[in-house]
This record gives sequence, C-alpha cells and structure tokens, in this order.
Amino acid sequence: MQEKYEVGSHVFIIESNRNVTEMVVVAQQGEFYTLKFLNGGAIKLRVGRVFETREKAEEKIPGHKKTKRGYRSPYDFGI
Repeated sequence: MQEKYEVGSHVFIIESNRNVTEMVVVAQQGEFYTLKFLNGGAIKLRVGRVFETREKAEEKIPGHKKTKRGYRSPYDFGI
C-alpha cells in the first residue's frame, strides 16, 4: 500500500541506487509528488520512489546488506 504524505512533511528518496536523501514534499498531483531538496532544487517522483523513513529507503537499495562486522578484508569479496 502506498503512503500519502502531507505538503511540508519530510520524506526520503534513493539517489543513484546508493544514496538516501532527505527531502520536503512541496505538492502532490495524482500519483506524483514534487519534492524539494533541503539545499535547493526540486524533483517530481512517483509515489513508489518516496519513503517515510531512512530505514525503509535503505532496505530498497539494491545489493544493500547490513553487516555486523566492523572490518572487511579485501579478500572478503565473495561473501
């Protein structure tokens, strides 16, 4: 189920399939949201690309795994 966000609420998106960015909802038109970057600029995205929390956005990053280890050897590439 897709969430509905109010104008002025803070949401998160995934940029370049690796960075999670906080944004502010400026407007909603149909299934699209106009979002404003905190440092200026704006973008229009579908509802499915907008997330309520940073954690929900991070779960959707392709190839993202949470590791409990603090150090990874360069020889751990197969894990």
